[in-house]
Amino acid sequence: MDHPPESGLAAKARAASARLFLLSRTEARWLTLGSLAFALVLVFPIFFEGGDPGAPISTWMRSGPQLKFGGEVPGDLDRDVFMELRWVPYYTLTHFHQFPFWNPYKCGGMSMIGNPESGIVTPFILPYLMFGLASGVILEIYLHLAIMFAGGYMLGRELGLRTLACVALAGMFPSSSWLSLHIGAGHLNFLSVAYLPWVLVLLLASCRTRRWFPSLLGGLLCALALTEGNYGFVFTAMLVALLAIYFRIFNLSIRPLVAAFLIGAFALAFSSLKLIPTAELLRIYPRNFGVSWHGWWSVSVSLFSRDQDLTRPMLASFMFSEYGGYIGAPFALLALIGVVSAWRKALPWAFGSIIFLQLYRGDTSPDALVVWMRELPLAGNIGLCGRFVIPLVFCVGVLAALGVQALCDRPGIWGSRLALIMVAIGFIDAWLVCAPNYRYLFLPPPEAPPVSKTFRQYWHDGPGGMIVANLSNLGDISCGCCGYHILPENIVRGYNQSGYRGEFYLLGAGEVKQIMWTPNRLGYEVSVPASTSLVINQNMYPGWRVVHGDGETYSYGGLMAVRVPAGHQQVEVEYRPTHILWAYLLTFVATAVSAGVWLIENSGEPPARAVQSAA
Repeated sequence: MDHPPESGLAAKARAASARLFLLSRTEARWLTLGSLAFALVLVFPIFFEGGDPGAPISTWMRSGPQLKFGGEVPGDLDRDVFMELRWVPYYTLTHFHQFPFWNPYKCGGMSMIGNPESGIVTPFILPYLMFGLASGVILEIYLHLAIMFAGGYMLGRELGLRTLACVALAGMFPSSSWLSLHIGAGHLNFLSVAYLPWVLVLLLASCRTRRWFPSLLGGLLCALALTEGNYGFVFTAMLVALLAIYFRIFNLSIRPLVAAFLIGAFALAFSSLKLIPTAELLRIYPRNFGVSWHGWWSVSVSLFSRDQDLTRPMLASFMFSEYGGYIGAPFALLALIGVVSAWRKALPWAFGSIIFLQLYRGDTSPDALVVWMRELPLAGNIGLCGRFVIPLVFCVGVLAALGVQALCDRPGIWGSRLALIMVAIGFIDAWLVCAPNYRYLFLPPPEAPPVSKTFRQYWHDGPGGMIVANLSNLGDISCGCCGYHILPENIVRGYNQSGYRGEFYLLGAGEVKQIMWTPNRLGYEVSVPASTSLVINQNMYPGWRVVHGDGETYSYGGLMAVRVPAGHQQVEVEYRPTHILWAYLLTFVATAVSAGVWLIENSGEPPARAVQSAA
């Protein structure tokens, strides 16, 4: 029996709902321009002087902006740590033409690709290679802000929200102080949270279009949240699981769970180039952050106080930058309206807010939620409890967008106008309160030590100074200030310390000279009358092996050493991360499967039946 022909409007609606993204070309162009403009306005204070802590806006705005694209690299405290993690890959690629597997410049040598806070396997290494460090970090921050805004808007569309509600969702999350505080302190690894809303968009799009490719693409973006940082991956995985379970219960469909599983599986596969080395490093050098917590008073101050300055005194167990996540009064009120007016749509986000609030409070008791969470594999490395303010603010942002939608759905024009006024006031308030923290990123670095003609290890007292030591061709064995590091145990010695025997030496009689030095590969010419060992003044780590000459690597009291036989020879040792071939294979398979699924799902006509949006 023939079916009656579809009307033109029905056909258009079916075709539109089958698209990967629910935007027309015109709306997509406006969203691109709006995202770039929003990011520019938000990050603009980065060009102003930040040397006057807590100065009011009227003070630093009068000084005028400064073009910092070719200026000094930030180099104190945490800024030092994360710029070092940008400089080492940049210098390794441009000067030695090697992939940055190993970092000899930090802590006496440690895995670069395995550092959880490094950002190597990412397209955002390109701005650094093209424009240098100062320009690269500004562009990295700016473009991630634009990506975050666009992702929030797209999520609003998937949730069936009006334009104003989508704008509220897009802007409230990145304009909160959690991001400006972390970036002002130098925590560039939090930029990877930009992919969080996009992964949720692709989860919903996979359910809406009844196709699997959006889930695989979501896995790729979820992988970037790991390869560019670390916390973005954890927050994204938790929200994907929460949303999938919600839609499984209320839509009585297994598809959301399957889509979430595919996102997780392909995220692990795509991120394997970093995930496998990171898991190895965390196993060898587990990092215990210890307990962290704060009470209800400090929670209320961190979320609702208009004093969100980076230099604010501590309120809890760590610096204020770890706890702030400003929610302005207009957005808080809109979130309450969203919960009351659309309780079913608000349910997963309200439930998520409760969960993340409990994690945010931290180690408040032996049975606190964060204590149980640490029992999961590698979860002991998730860091300080205050960082759970990030997904908390995100959930509140979705609730606020639902509140805007509720006001706009009211009969007459007063509801829409009230919503517009509240959103505008909320954005202006967020910029005044939060954006000034961006100007703290480019604080001047410490004084640099004298430049060394050859690479040497160096010890200095006090926080910061690692990046300026590296720029002087020195490795900083004091590990700088913060971030992920190997605790110094006086194994590797600096040239300015007692007991220093050089960057390489023999345990027995003979002669040795270095003929090659690169981060990943070292070469020596050895002449010894009897079997002995060549000791290298760097930490021994799995993956270092002899690739030329006779000998084998081993640990000599923690230092890298090579057993060499009697005679004259050239010995070369190279670092290649263990299981790296498996990582390449997994990445290739994930890419090939994704391409195959895309070709299959797009080879024929669009699905005959398109389901309504999962929202």
